[in-house]
Amino acid sequence: MLYGPRIFLARQRAGQEMLARISAPIALVGPRSPRCRISQVLKTAMAVALLGGGWLAFHVVQFHVPTSLLEALMPRLEAKG
Repeated sequence: MLYGPRIFLARQRAGQEMLARISAPIALVGPRSPRCRISQVLKTAMAVALLGGGWLAFHVVQFHVPTSLLEALMPRLEAKG
């Protein structure tokens, strides 16, 4: 593909900027406060509790996806009489 000089220069500049970001020194993160650590532990515990509760409910209710979807999407057949 043939590009004009402006596009070439823009791509070259963008490449140089990306290389500069990659080669820049990484700032070290200082020690975290206990409050931040407790917050992270609470978030993790909540995620585990929600996943565990969903897994337990899934097995208790015995949700069968194909059967339930068919029952929900198919029109109900009523006996006319």
